[in-house]
Amino acid sequence: MAVSRYRNNAIVTTNSEEYADVLTNRGVNSITHYSFESFKDLKVRDFLGIQIDTHTWKSSDRFFKLADKYYGDPTYWWVIASFNKTPLETDVKLGQNILIPFPLESILSALGY
Repeated sequence: MAVSRYRNNAIVTTNSEEYADVLTNRGVNSITHYSFESFKDLKVRDFLGIQIDTHTWKSSDRFFKLADKYYGDPTYWWVIASFNKTPLETDVKLGQNILIPFPLESILSALGY
């Protein structure tokens, strides 16, 4: 079963003036979402038992596709994104090497899950 990165996050409502344009464009008064959770910065000791594979980013790549390929479960896309400090796929450039940590259980433990 997948481990959600949102498991310890509070649900918050955004309706402040600084988001007025976004809210108006969406035709809503507020947006309910999970609060931001920063990812743990890994230390050298956290890498014990973790191996790393390298994947060169192509135009058709998506984090969820890589998670499915390497972990057998697309819901672990966030593990690859956080490990590479690239929260959005738009942050990845064509030809960039993406690091794929494995085994999954070891990297989840290192990230505190």
